[in-house]
Formats: sequence, structure tokens, C-alpha cells
Amino acid sequence: DMALNLTINSSNPPLGALLTAEHVKGSVNLSVEEGKDTMLHVSDKVQFSDVNSITRYLARVAPALGLYGSKMMEQTEVDHWLEFSARRLCGQSDLSSALGDLDKALALRTFLVGHSVTLADLCIWAALKGNGESQAKPSSYPHLCRWFSFLSSQVPFSSVGSKWASKISAIKATPVEKEKKQDLGKFVELPGAEMGKVVVRFPPEASGYLHIGHAKAALLNQHYQVNFKGKLIMRFDDTNPEKEKEDFEKVILEDVAMLQIKPDQFTYTSDHFPTILRMGEKLLQEAKAYIDDTPPDAMKQEREQRVESHNPVEKNMQMWEEMKKGTGFGQTCCMRAKIDMNSNNGCLRDPTLFRCKNTPHPRTGNTYKVYPTYDFACPIVDSVEGVTHALRTTEYHDRDEQFYWVIDALGLRKPYIWEYARLNLNNTVHKTTIFQSCTHVCNSASDTDHLLFITCIKHVWHALTLCSLLQASAFSSFLGLAPFIFSCFSLMK
Repeated sequence: DMALNLTINSSNPPLGALLTAEHVKGSVNLSVEEGKDTMLHVSDKVQFSDVNSITRYLARVAPALGLYGSKMMEQTEVDHWLEFSARRLCGQSDLSSALGDLDKALALRTFLVGHSVTLADLCIWAALKGNGESQAKPSSYPHLCRWFSFLSSQVPFSSVGSKWASKISAIKATPVEKEKKQDLGKFVELPGAEMGKVVVRFPPEASGYLHIGHAKAALLNQHYQVNFKGKLIMRFDDTNPEKEKEDFEKVILEDVAMLQIKPDQFTYTSDHFPTILRMGEKLLQEAKAYIDDTPPDAMKQEREQRVESHNPVEKNMQMWEEMKKGTGFGQTCCMRAKIDMNSNNGCLRDPTLFRCKNTPHPRTGNTYKVYPTYDFACPIVDSVEGVTHALRTTEYHDRDEQFYWVIDALGLRKPYIWEYARLNLNNTVHKTTIFQSCTHVCNSASDTDHLLFITCIKHVWHALTLCSLLQASAFSSFLGLAPFIFSCFSLMK
């Protein structure tokens, strides 16, 4: 058998990896030793340093134990709990909410997934042992405490717990490692969600084709629409007249239909331009925003150096009128929010709310000369359209404070932002690389654009008779097949 070596960081022992090693030691040729860094050595070319990756690999080389679940849906559930342990149990922030979710999940279960111990139990137990055990009181979380006590009485858990007990305090000061490269599809519970009252939205920009990441976003939103008997709004984000093309709207609608997603309502951000303009003027009048005619390069430098900018309200209103008329001077100006130029979060250093453009808009024509930025329009439209939960990828995390600042400054109803990880694909290249390599076989840039996106995928999809996998309940299947679909494209030259 292949010999595996697991090196453990003794100052911060990964209990999840140790528990998994304890469970598979009778089935796998595995040695465990203390060292500086946690690392699973498989071969000279293959090593794993991420705790969740280590546990997954060990479970997969001992499939008979069923630690990764025996069915596809069980594996998806296991992936969810691995992410849950890394994201929601690694610190004190919102820990009580996470414990409450665990307690609900265990109300009628002995194990988190299926009818036997899985990686879900191992990693959640390990995270609680290292961080949340002291807060899990039987009076508040009876089901969670029952489950924790039951597992703690089992030999593998008691053995690992007692052996590394002296190191537990070190874990409390160090978050459990988050998995960096795996994003295998999960459905998390929506805080505050009520049956029949959930409203989510999918807001693509009509400036290009939908890609795999868009598909994940659309399917996630549909999942909550269906499971909470709620409402899904499909909103075209058409705030930039220079990028919007009506041709792309048709293609996007076809792609959404191909994914078997059925929005309850179709809207455009431009439907709300009059409201957004009034909101912008309100901020100007209340000195919560100002007009800035600083050249872009100088403005960027001032933001980096945290240089304050301001104008009196009267001057702001005069400059705003120039912007609305689209005059030469107006086109040199933009509206900026007055937030905090000293913030370490660059997104709060007086971000742009409106810019002046003389370009005709596909839907509103020449009615407007000023257009809102996405970051200003999005929270307003989310609130006005009744969105309860705004699903955004983690890349928007730094902008969340700006989102809520807009809501609070305008006194609007506050939607709940729920983050999810972007979809990472291994062994693929960036689209621009493919565009460059394909120019000799394509007649135009639009041909190469088409190559990578959902519109192209559907032809392969039909050929492989995989359309049935696009139901929300089989979302993990879709994500698992994505790398395979991309590999198909590499053979279609």
C-alpha cells in the first residue's frame, strides 16, 4: 500500500485531520508525527496543507468506511458542513447563531449526515472542541450537546481529545483553516428566512454572455426561491450605457431558460432611475455626498493618500445641474459619497455614486446624462423591489459596509446580505488566454466570446443528455461536471 505521512503542527493541532487519521489508521498505511507545519505527504509531487483537503483525501483513500458519505447528496451535505466548520465556527463572531443552526440540524439526528459518522461529524466536533464547546450549554442547545457528548464518549474522539487537550487553548486563538481552493457546492440556511416571504434576485449585466459563475449564482437563488416558496427577481443591471447591448439580453434570457430557472419577475435597474436620482439629490442636500471635478488619476491618488474633499451644498447643487445637462464641465465631474476617507477599507473612502455620460442608453435614450454606479443603485433597488436576501460572492465583502451605508443614509429597508464562495475551477486558463489562442480559427471576437459560456455549453449539454441534472436538487452534480465540460471545449478545436 502507498505510505502516507501526516505531519502535525504541534502548537496548533488540526483536530479534524487527527480525528480522520484516527478513523482510517486501520485501513490506510499512515504515519503521524509532530512538526512545524501541518502537511499530508502523499508523494514528492503531491502534498496537502489545507485541513479540509487532508480530511477529504484520507476519507477517499478509505472509501469502505463511508466517511465521505455513500451517495452524491450525502457528499454534498458533508461538503456543506466542512465549509460550515471553517467559516462559522472559527471565531467568536456570530457563534451563537451557528450553534443554533447546528442544534436545529441535530434535533432528529444522531449524526449530521446519514446514519453513521462522517467527515461532517469529525470536523464540526473538532471545531467545537477547539472553539465553541464552552458556549454550547445544554439549556440553550440540547440537541447539539447530546450529539457532542455522544461523540466524545467514542474511542477515537476521546483519544484525540485527551492526547491534544493541552494544545486546545492554542486553537482558540487560531481560526480553523478555511479551504482556499475547493468550492463544491452547498446550500446554507438563510438567516431570518420565512416560508413564503423570501425574495431573492439574480442581477446579470447585459454586456456579455453568462459564464459558469453566473450559472452558480442563478441556481443558488433559484434554490432558495423554490425551497422557501418565495420570489425570484431577474434584474438586468443596466447602469452603464456604454456596455449594455440588447442582443445580450436575448442570449441571457435563453441561457436562463436552458438552466430551467423561472424568475417570478423581470426588471431593469433603469426602471428605477428617477428614484435613484432623487436619492442622490437627497444625499447632496443633506451634505452626505458632494460633487468632485478632480481628474481621475489625481482622485485615485488622493483616495490612496486619504486626502479629504468637500464642497458646500449650494456649489454641489450647481455642479450637479451641470452633470444632469451633460455639459463639458459636467462630464468632468462625479458625485461621491461622504463616508470616511481615513477608513482602512478603501471602498469607504468617498466612493463614486454617479458619473456623467453623454452616451444614449438602450432603454432610456437621451433622457439622462448621469448614471448611478452599481454600488449605489444596487442597495436602493434591492430595498425598493422588496429583496429580503441579497446573495453576493465573497469578492464583494469589502463593499458590504458601503451597501449598508447607502441603506442607512437614505433610511431604506435593509435587505440581508448573504455571502457565498466563488466557483474555482482547476486546470483551466483565463478566458483572455483562450481568446488569443483561438483567433486563428474564429472569424470575430464574438465567436471566441461564445466559446466559454453557457450558450455554448448547452450544445454539449444536450449531446450528453445532462439537462435533467440542472434541477436545483442536483446543483452539486452540475458543479462537479463543470471541469469536465471545460475539458470538452479543449478538444473541440
